[in-house]
Amino acid sequence: MFNNHRTPSQLTLADLLAKTGQYLASQDAEKIQRAYALASEAHKGTSRCTGEPFIQHPLEVALLLATLRIDADGIVAALLHDVVEDTHYSLGDLQEQFGSSVAIIVDGVTKFDMLAQTSSTLKENGQGHPAVIDKRQQRIETVRKMLLAMVEDPRVAVLKLADRLLNMRTLDAMNSAQQQNKARETREIYAPLARRLGMSLVQEELEDLALKYLEPEKYTRLVQLVKKEMERQRASIDLIHHKLQEEMERARIKAEVQVSQKHLASINRKLGDLLRQPNEGEMNQLYDLVSFRILVDTDAECYLALGHIHALWRHRDVRIKNFIATPGYQSLHTTVFCLEDQLAEIQIRTHQMQRTADFGIASYWHLQERVDREDTKLNGWPLSYYEMVNWIKQLREWQRELLQSADEFVEAVKGDIFQEQIFVFTPKGEVMDLPRGSTPLDMAYRIHTDLGDHCVGANIIDTGRLVTRFVPLDYKLKGGEIVDILVNSAVHPTRDWLSFARTTTARNKIRRYLKTYEREIDLQLGRERLDLALKASAGIGLSEKIEQVLQALLDESPTLLKKYATLDDIYIALGRKDVWVENLMEPLLPRLQGISKLLSEASISNGTKNGCYRHGQVHGNMLVRQAHCCDPLPGDTIVGILHPSKGVWVHRSNCRLLRRHDNAKARVEINWLQIEASSYHVPITIIARDRAGLLRDVTAVVADAGINMTTVTTLTNASLQKAVISITLELNAAAEVIDQVERIFRRLRQVKNVVSVERAYQQ
Repeated sequence: MFNNHRTPSQLTLADLLAKTGQYLASQDAEKIQRAYALASEAHKGTSRCTGEPFIQHPLEVALLLATLRIDADGIVAALLHDVVEDTHYSLGDLQEQFGSSVAIIVDGVTKFDMLAQTSSTLKENGQGHPAVIDKRQQRIETVRKMLLAMVEDPRVAVLKLADRLLNMRTLDAMNSAQQQNKARETREIYAPLARRLGMSLVQEELEDLALKYLEPEKYTRLVQLVKKEMERQRASIDLIHHKLQEEMERARIKAEVQVSQKHLASINRKLGDLLRQPNEGEMNQLYDLVSFRILVDTDAECYLALGHIHALWRHRDVRIKNFIATPGYQSLHTTVFCLEDQLAEIQIRTHQMQRTADFGIASYWHLQERVDREDTKLNGWPLSYYEMVNWIKQLREWQRELLQSADEFVEAVKGDIFQEQIFVFTPKGEVMDLPRGSTPLDMAYRIHTDLGDHCVGANIIDTGRLVTRFVPLDYKLKGGEIVDILVNSAVHPTRDWLSFARTTTARNKIRRYLKTYEREIDLQLGRERLDLALKASAGIGLSEKIEQVLQALLDESPTLLKKYATLDDIYIALGRKDVWVENLMEPLLPRLQGISKLLSEASISNGTKNGCYRHGQVHGNMLVRQAHCCDPLPGDTIVGILHPSKGVWVHRSNCRLLRRHDNAKARVEINWLQIEASSYHVPITIIARDRAGLLRDVTAVVADAGINMTTVTTLTNASLQKAVISITLELNAAAEVIDQVERIFRRLRQVKNVVSVERAYQQ
């Protein structure tokens, strides 16, 4: 795309000055000449792996940036970008001679290059043996370093993209392993970054070169198929081109008509595995293998040209796309039937739109000072540049929020860099770019954390029909929509928000809220999970003795539980499922051998059994326990059933299971004065209209009341929007039980969307 008509070894300073002279001021030429002189002297006598003099590479990078029309400091930095790393010159020398802006760019590129070199070597462990570096961590550090350098000056990224493009062009000089590594890194990092910065020409060439080395057989076959298909279509392409040019002249529209071939990586994505098949007819599926581009001077001429094209040929209504009024990529697209109903795609845009599409942020560098001023609205300039600069400002915010974790920082921006974007508007007309698939929740968190924490949905405003429609939190936003975020101070983040939050930023903020405000609930759930696991595996519940064993395990097993300083931290992790109870039980159970029998004997001698049920005593050591089938409470009419080997079980008098005990001799008269319980279990059923955050609000009410929950389950019916929540409460026997039940029921019935709250028991 940017290939010069000379080989690199033939490039000269005169070529660079001729190119920069087309758009830079005359005084900039002197600065560029001084930079070239310093770079030539510094690299004198050195050569690259291709055999060319070393100075040719920075010269070619500078010439490529001149094609992008980068500013003078960017050109100077390109000439000097290897000087600090490879020669005796220091960053201070460059700052003294060329200014702080050049020094910042060179410093960013130098640090990035040093990181890449470090990551490509093997580190040694404490014994001096080589250890392979985690490849994923290498890439995380690579992305993070580039992004942080961009925060300082986005020209660092532009320069690195140019540098990588030129390196990819000379990749044949490297061995196979180096080619694979460079190509994979280019596909995963550099090409997506070029796309995000709007530099489509750089992106396309990087993608094609990466495909060439990563999938050489497919690449070769693709080149052959495209060449054959282009030869087959040559006559019709020339005829369509001629008719379009003729029509523009007849309409007196000053226009340039171009023929654009879809780049190879894009064809590869569109055809996929079809390229592996021997049938060459698959290329016929690409009616847009070639598109026709009409470049005019003004927006009005774009629409005028579109009208004349539709008068010339019949168009497919569903294929008309108007991107002119939206930020980002700007163009008019239409697909028409021409030359015996042959489909052809036609793109109409201004010359300025074309430059924006080709070069992106680099083509507007001379506006940087205007953009940095808060009151600048860039009137008359494409919104794409304004959004790119806003995105860079967003990087600064993420850097501050996630400074302590490289992984979190990279994950927070990967969605924005590596995924396709959509642009939506606020009611005030402000533009926001989000990854495709984002929801009102993602947009709310992008604007402000408090807005996200209390978001209940959004209104989508249709200005054409002057109507609005409400959409829920999980609605997938569409490009161009006007979105009015709705909030309610009573709403808070819940765990189910994580299932539809698209951006990593939103998910991180939701998790942060849950960690802060749901700590007590997580602590309680974690203890319950461990208690149930202990009863199932060892026949004993969680007790002070067991906690002593667990504390010893915590002290002696730093590898297993190294993140957790206290038992409460472990319980919270179990509640959040950051640690699975099965993983904890594996090292814990061997330590409980002998303790289980001791605790069991001690509990029986005290008139208890494993702490599983509420209990008291009737006569002597006869064990009295409340039946868990109906869970009677003080005030209920009760009856006892005598089991010779198990003691007396206390049931509600209307319990359905009593029908099994027809033997009157088994029944025992009993009253609540004979039962000394430490706690009571109360199963309850809550029926509600389903909504986001329902379970969180219910459990929060229980936790705020100081009541323990031993089980929580939820069943939902999406078609009926109905939810049934089953909870088992553990009430303290020291307080009035009936009062506790009535009080918690009253609070639960006040929760939004709750229809009924009742005790659950079998009758």
